[in-house]
Amino acid sequence: MIVDKTKLGLAFFDESFGGVYRGRQVLCWGRRGSGKSILACHFLNQALQDGDKALMLSKYRPQDTVIIAESLGMPFADAVTSGQLTILEYNTFIPESNASANVMLPPQSFMELQETVESQSIRRVAFDSVLPWVAIQPVTRIAEHVYSFIHALERLGVTSLLTLPKPVSNPSYSLKNRLEDLCPVALHLDHTEGQNRVLRVTKYLGESHKLSTPFPFAIIPRAGIACEEPAPSRTLPPARTTPDTPWPADRPTAPTAVVPDPAAAGRKPINFSSVIRFPE
Repeated sequence: MIVDKTKLGLAFFDESFGGVYRGRQVLCWGRRGSGKSILACHFLNQALQDGDKALMLSKYRPQDTVIIAESLGMPFADAVTSGQLTILEYNTFIPESNASANVMLPPQSFMELQETVESQSIRRVAFDSVLPWVAIQPVTRIAEHVYSFIHALERLGVTSLLTLPKPVSNPSYSLKNRLEDLCPVALHLDHTEGQNRVLRVTKYLGESHKLSTPFPFAIIPRAGIACEEPAPSRTLPPARTTPDTPWPADRPTAPTAVVPDPAAAGRKPINFSSVIRFPE
């Protein structure tokens, strides 16, 4: 078996880790406003740069997702028009009449998802977010559902990103821990009251020696997430001898540009109904 990688869509991350594992999953979790949805846009924009087709299943209206992405310099409007990008909203993709609409995709919607991926040769899928899964009852079935869903995505052959808010309850902690167990890559986005943002790689299969280095970042208009390199160390100047002795000024560093890496991978069809089990 050949282990292949593809770019996540963040230059500083891809330069450090070489991207993420193709055909596998990436978990991205963090508090509200930490940048999870914006990272999902970067993830999908990388597919557009590579010439691949992508799908987003979002809690937001498709128009709102496009507006956000366009404000960050990502051509989502043209991609949607051309059919390279498909954006679906949970409320419209999942029939509200289904009792489990706020819990998981019902069987018919799974089949529609599979048909969309296969018929359009989609390579990347972003789920923003998977928080509704915490409503699965009983809670002990969360692990079963997550296991079935992750392995179904792998057999379908898509590289996927799953976002999750910071856990605040026992079911959400259970969901986060199970996802982190199964996903080979896990990212934690955080920001303080002073709006200092940081990305921490909490899991990267086979690269555990790199996990200690956090990535400070900023969200920049027309650019999105860009790494803020630490200020260069400098020797303090000697004590002033006259009142008008100038002190050296700090100079900000420029964000790193994203470089596309075109690649392609084969897919294997799968029947979701034969893999996913649903509560009775």
